[in-house]
Amino acid sequence: MKSKSPYFAAVDLGSNSFHMVIARVHRKQVEIIDREKEMVQLARGINAAGQLDKDAQKRAVACLRRLGERLRDIPLEQVRAVGTKTLRAIENSASFIRLAESALGVPIQIVSGYEEARLIYSGLAHSVTNDHSKRLVVDIGGGSTEFIIGQDFVPQSLESLNMGCIAYTRKYTGKTGRVTAAGFRKMYLAACTEIETILRGYQKVGWQIAYGTSGSIKAVGELVADRDGGAVITRQSLQLLAKALVSGNVDMEKVPATRRSVLPAGIAILKAVFDLFELAEIHVEDAALKEGLLYDIIGRQSHADARFATVAKLQEQYTADLSQAERVAATALTFWRRLDTPMLARVSRTKILAWAGQLHEIGMSISHSGHHHHGYYILRNSDLAGFGRYEQYMLAALVRSQRKALDIKDFDEFDMATLAALTPLILCLRLAVLLHRRRENLAPLPRLSQRGKGFHLKFNKRWLAAHPLTLAGLEQERIWLADFGVSFTYG
Repeated sequence: MKSKSPYFAAVDLGSNSFHMVIARVHRKQVEIIDREKEMVQLARGINAAGQLDKDAQKRAVACLRRLGERLRDIPLEQVRAVGTKTLRAIENSASFIRLAESALGVPIQIVSGYEEARLIYSGLAHSVTNDHSKRLVVDIGGGSTEFIIGQDFVPQSLESLNMGCIAYTRKYTGKTGRVTAAGFRKMYLAACTEIETILRGYQKVGWQIAYGTSGSIKAVGELVADRDGGAVITRQSLQLLAKALVSGNVDMEKVPATRRSVLPAGIAILKAVFDLFELAEIHVEDAALKEGLLYDIIGRQSHADARFATVAKLQEQYTADLSQAERVAATALTFWRRLDTPMLARVSRTKILAWAGQLHEIGMSISHSGHHHHGYYILRNSDLAGFGRYEQYMLAALVRSQRKALDIKDFDEFDMATLAALTPLILCLRLAVLLHRRRENLAPLPRLSQRGKGFHLKFNKRWLAAHPLTLAGLEQERIWLADFGVSFTYG
């Protein structure tokens, strides 16, 4: 598919910094042409109620308005913006996202820790020389730290741990904000405790070279540049830096003022990484989530969308009947394309409906009678590469809604406008599942149309009389949909 513009943009709403990167694709080469970074320190604004306070929201919205100006001339489908740990954690995430999207002018997805780690690895893998070495990649953020082992462009182990430089600064420095030797020790031990949960598995997989990709690691690299040159951090240099820090002998002039207060926590976490993983050195790289997001957008435009591979993997893992999956997906899409229905923010309706059809039976390997509930649980709680949380929850909701009675309470996480846009997709999937109960192709397909605010499914003459089981199913479907507030007729 040819892109509307040669320009692509990625925006990373991190817990510490907001990043924007813009690239041009020219002769199949990706050239970074513009970057912007601002330390908004979103995680500093989480109040006692677990909500983002007004000052943090104000800082974030002001930054996003500035970034939005730069994005105006780039087609919306060639821009992606994602939120990470802080936006995953806060209680008022949905209301803040609405403000943020209005300021930025672009839909914002909240990604899981697993997806964050995948994107970080993708950004690094596309930015360093590929010598086929197995890599350990560490990214210390404001609210979480990601660990990835991968080779070439394929991540093999992905984890996101609840430790970050802002989170630890808030927790262990007290009201003064100053780091004492005791406070530094507490941060270090807390990081060690977190890392121990993944250490054995990562040691078993192994690696040949280690990379650090975050702003905190880059700042440490600058502080030890006199010894290590800036492109690498050695174990000895980090140990000396940590000792100097707790004794108050570190010159922070090389570090941006907004990072100085949180860098000690970053150093404590990095020291724990070095000690537990027994690293001799770590290579400092700037490319991380934002670059990974950029390559993900370009991949989606060129049919290298990671979500397709995720769907195929789920089908294989749960031994889905591929013929039935494609049959149901194709019929659901045929029905939906004949309708004029509301748009879904941040989601491709064609793709989400197709994936729901392809995955509608993945719960069957657990239980036949309740497979739609098991499918929902699998999709809701699995780490799905390429999917934002909103897409993932919507996909899970569609799979749960494929059969049996519908309960409006199952859709509480969606607002009324989203539910109105989701309802026609639910209808199309349910009808496709019902009509292919015999697990065979149906030709010709009945025609689905809209009649005012309702829907009508028209069959060829005498077809329904020859298919009494389907007729009974359609009548039950009419009742269930009516209870859900949807007018459906057939004949």
